[in-house]
Amino acid sequence: MKQQLITKQLLKKIISFIEENKFELVETFAEKIAEMVIKDFDVNWIKLRVSKPGALRFSKDVGVIIERTSKDYE
Repeated sequence: MKQQLITKQLLKKIISFIEENKFELVETFAEKIAEMVIKDFDVNWIKLRVSKPGALRFSKDVGVIIERTSKDYE
């Protein structure tokens, strides 16, 4: 139950963050989301995959996978 509440809060925060900001690069977007999750939800480590379907012609999608720890944002 607690995990579901945290997940719901996290999704709301990410959606709000997306609506309030503009990103040119998926790398920048992933970095900012990772930082927000670590700082706002007291997470020690995150592995995040972000993809943007149809970003480039002749490719399925473009994306990035990043791993960050709380030490990256001290």
